[in-house]
Amino acid sequence: DKLTPWAAAEAVLWAGNGANADALVFLVRLRHPKNWGELKLGRQIIMAGAVRPIHIDGAYGKVRLPSGTSFEAFGGVPVVPQFRYGAFDWVAGGRAAQNLGRSTTLGVSYLQRRDDGRLAYEEVGMDFVSAPARWFDVASHAAYDLLDPGISEARVSLAGRFGPVRPELFALHRSPSRLLPATSLFSALGDAASDSAGVTVQWRMFPRLDVVPIVAARSQDDETGVDATLRATLRLDDRGLGAITVDLRRQGAGTDPWSGARLAVRVPIVRHWQASTELELVFPDNASNDPAVRMVQRQRGAMWPWGLAAVTWSPTRVLQVAGAVEAASTPTNQREINALLRVSLAWGGGT
Repeated sequence: DKLTPWAAAEAVLWAGNGANADALVFLVRLRHPKNWGELKLGRQIIMAGAVRPIHIDGAYGKVRLPSGTSFEAFGGVPVVPQFRYGAFDWVAGGRAAQNLGRSTTLGVSYLQRRDDGRLAYEEVGMDFVSAPARWFDVASHAAYDLLDPGISEARVSLAGRFGPVRPELFALHRSPSRLLPATSLFSALGDAASDSAGVTVQWRMFPRLDVVPIVAARSQDDETGVDATLRATLRLDDRGLGAITVDLRRQGAGTDPWSGARLAVRVPIVRHWQASTELELVFPDNASNDPAVRMVQRQRGAMWPWGLAAVTWSPTRVLQVAGAVEAASTPTNQREINALLRVSLAWGGGT
């Protein structure tokens, strides 16, 4: 709030069937007025450089020095449903970073987790960001698994800025068996590592029209293919309160290639009211191996629709009420309908 801008609190709670409620985030944040450091206590999601994100109940601290050096450290217990902690489950890690000039940062991070006292995973990471010129920047990060030696994830991107056009070249490697927990069923099914490389172009064709083509070659499970997306967004007003987005997508890599289309429309109706809708159609290339699914495909054809309609009412700056209905037909469910109601209150002058 305005009286104590150095302190803030945040909580995200969920409840479902059978009154099973739990917290996703529940923390208090203290920050130095000149941004020299911060401290977060409670349930939080921590992203420290290149190592994997971690969900913990614990503490996180960061200190920034006038020399451009920063240190981060965190520790606690991994989040489990209903606070059912293990006796010797804990996680700890940190990151050190140095500013090299005004536009370059180099960071090194470390993460270790133990389940019942035994080492579950251990990672070290490196991240690098630099903008040597106003029209060009480069970013990269890599995480290395120390327990099962090998690269967990690595990414590098080169981006340029030429007026309304922003092209980007990228390359990415992911090893799911190293990213998933050792107790995960999927980690026992093999390491289906994937490598991809491609180009993205963000083009503001007109003041209210953005066009984004994405093309990438991806290799996975000894299968190589091309993934491509063409996205166009037309803003209906200068503030972007209303917009129309069209996506055409082709996923040609992997064992289950498919094509799809998406239409999203967001329109202010009258004062304080806004409506939005999204429609998707997916056309899979391959028939399913499940006999029950194949029977449904023969009855309805191999096309899977999905739709969402929502209305938002904002009578004041304090109150917002939104409702949405989702309907879909999938290979496993012939009909599926879901509804969501959200009520939001905002007050005070803080963020």
